[in-house]
Parts: sequence; C-alpha cells; structure tokens
Amino acid sequence: MEKFIQNAGRALARVRTATNDFLNERIGGNRGNLIFFLVCVYILFILLVSAVINFRSLIDHYQIYLGLLLALVLAILWVAVFYESESHMAKDGHGFTMERLKRSRMKFHLLDLDPDGRKELERILLGRNVLTKINFTMGNKSGESANHRLLFVLFDEIMVGGVVEISGEQKQEFFQFLQNSFLMNGEPINPNTLKSSFSSWKADQEKTNSKNQRKLVKQMLGKA
Repeated sequence: MEKFIQNAGRALARVRTATNDFLNERIGGNRGNLIFFLVCVYILFILLVSAVINFRSLIDHYQIYLGLLLALVLAILWVAVFYESESHMAKDGHGFTMERLKRSRMKFHLLDLDPDGRKELERILLGRNVLTKINFTMGNKSGESANHRLLFVLFDEIMVGGVVEISGEQKQEFFQFLQNSFLMNGEPINPNTLKSSFSSWKADQEKTNSKNQRKLVKQMLGKA
C-alpha cells in the first residue's frame, strides 16, 4: 500500500506539473482565459459523449446539459473568487508566525496601550497587518521617547522562534514591519535608532533591566 501511495503521488505530481506548465504557457495564468478554456473542454466532452452514445440525447435532454453547464460555470466562478480572496488575505498578512496566546489573559494596560492600540496588536497576533499604526508610548528612563527595547522583548515573546537570533534579510523585514506597524510616542520609527537599539538590546539580555522588561511583557501577555 505504501509503495502504491508513493507511485501514485509521483504520478499525480507529474500530472499537476504538466497541467501547471500548460496553464501558464497556453492560458497565461489569466482566470478569464482559464474559465473559457474549461467551459470549452466541457462542451467538447458533452458533444463527444452524446455522439458516441446517442447524439439525439443532446437534443432531447438539452435542459439537463444546460443545467450542468451553468453549474460548472458557477463552480468555476466560485473557485476563482475563492482564490482571489486568498490573494487578498495574503496581502493583509504580515508574514510572521505568532504564538497562540489567550487574549482574554492579556493585560494591555501594562504597556500603556489605548483601546485602538489593543485592537491593532490583536490583529498582529492574528497574523494580519495593522490598519492604523500603534502609538507605543512606554518611555525610556529619560522619558523623552518610547522604548524600542520593550518592543523587541514583546516580539521575542510573541513571535515563533523569537527575534534575538534573527539576522540578514529576516532582520530587515522585521525592522520594516515595526516601522509599518508602530509609532514611537507619536513619531515615526527612526530606522537608524532601531538598528542601534536592537544591537545593544541583544548584548544586554542578562542585565537586570532587560530581565525586568521581559517579566513585564510576560505579565502583559498572561504568560507569568
């Protein structure tokens, strides 16, 4: 049975590859062309079957064939709409995998998030982009600006795999995501400050202040 499944899987993969190649090269990946092509194939199939069995049946039962054709068109349209919605959902996603957390246990006030900020953070936890940037106001010791390090701790706790070890292109994507999602005390995130803060944050993981920040974030997320 296992050998049969493996052979069948390979055969199906070859068929799907050939089909995809045909659709991309001949149909051009256009949904309208694909629908037209499938309808033509369906009509050709009905004509061939009717000719082989009894061509008169096509005339006698044309209502059935028209009904089946309409059902096919509706099914194809539904599939096209479904995959179109998939593409829109993909655009709405930020592309990072988040931990599954119970939002009922979260204490958003510990990070001074207002109601709008809470809603947008919940969108992030669901894997979606924010509609409005979150105004992050938890300050540094100087009180002059919001604290980047708390954001790093937050995403180290909610992002699968954390962010401490990210580097290269993945780190740049994370920085861009933060810039697209947050304001720091009402101001856009400075990318240069973001990079320097991230480097110093990574180096200070064992310091008391960093441990206290992580404790606060865990309390906010309901982990502690």
